[in-house]
Amino acid sequence: MADAFEEALAAHRAELLRHCYRMLGSFQDAEETLQDALVNAWKGRESYAGEAPLRHWLFRIATNACLNARQARRRRTIPAWSSPPAPAGAPVGEPADPATWVTPAPDDALFPAGAAADPARMLEERERVGLAFVALLQRLPPRQRAVLLLKDVVGFSSEEIAAALGLSVAAVSSALHRARTAAPAPAGGASGDGPAPEVLRAYMRAWESRDLDALLALLREDVVFAMPPYPLWFRGRPAVERFVTSPGFSAFWSSGLRLLPTRANGRVALVFYRDGGQVRHSIQLPRFEGETVAELSNFLGATYLHDFQIPDTLTEQFRGPQLS
Repeated sequence: MADAFEEALAAHRAELLRHCYRMLGSFQDAEETLQDALVNAWKGRESYAGEAPLRHWLFRIATNACLNARQARRRRTIPAWSSPPAPAGAPVGEPADPATWVTPAPDDALFPAGAAADPARMLEERERVGLAFVALLQRLPPRQRAVLLLKDVVGFSSEEIAAALGLSVAAVSSALHRARTAAPAPAGGASGDGPAPEVLRAYMRAWESRDLDALLALLREDVVFAMPPYPLWFRGRPAVERFVTSPGFSAFWSSGLRLLPTRANGRVALVFYRDGGQVRHSIQLPRFEGETVAELSNFLGATYLHDFQIPDTLTEQFRGPQLS
C-alpha cells in the first residue's frame, strides 16, 4: 500500500510542480512548497478515502499549501511590467530584491523525460509556463489565481473548486470571471517549437564571436531586452545596440562567451559562460518570432542557475548538436 501510494505521488509530481510554479512565480518556492505538500499528503495518506480521484486530492493539498505560502511572499513580476523602458544609454543602476521577479524554471523538472502525455496537451502545458503568462497570473489575487488554474488548467468543476478552497460555488464563479478577464489564457503559438536550428546556430554564433551586426540582424526592431535582477529594461534595437556596446557590457562580451542550449519555461534557453566556458554567468530566455528575436530575458547570477542540470564549466563535449 505504501509503495503504491509513493508511486502515485511520483506520477503526479511534475504536474503538481507546474501548478505550484504558476501559483508562486518562483521555481525554488514551488519546489519547496510542493515538497511540504507531498510530505503532508504522505502523512495523511490514511485519511484518503477515495471519494475523489487521488489527483484531485493532491491538487487540493498543493493549492492550499501555495495559498498559505503566498501570505509571506510578494507578487512577482517581470521588468517590462514594473517600469517604463529605460532611455538608450541609461546606467544599469542597482539590482532589485531577487524576490521581485518571476524566475525561470527548467523544463527537465517541469516536463521530465519519459512521462507519458498527450502531445497536444503538453503543448498547451508549455504555453502555460511561459514567463509572460506566469507573470500575468501573479497580478491576480491568490484565490482568483487558484480558481483560474484549478478550473482552466487542472480541470476541476466549480463544485470541486468550492470544496477544495472552502468557497461557495457562486464565489468560485465570480472569482473565475474576474480572473479570466484579467489573465486570459495564452493564445497559443510556437513557443514550444523554438526557432529553426539554423537560426538558433546563427544567434549563438553571433554572441560567441562577438558579431554585433549579426546579432542586431536577428533582433526585431521593437525587441525587448531585460536583465533581472536589475529593473532596467530597453525597448528597440537601437537601445539594445547602445547598451551592448557600452564599456561595461563590452568588457563582459569580450571575456570569451560560450553558450549552452537548454530548455526553460517551455522553450529554448541559453546558458551563458564567460572566460571561455570556465565560469557560469547567466541564463537567457529568448522569445523568437519566426527568424527573429522579439524578447530577451537575461537572468543574471548563480541564483537563477542552481536548479538547472548544467555543467560547472563548458567544454566542447557539452556543446550539443546545435553547434555542429
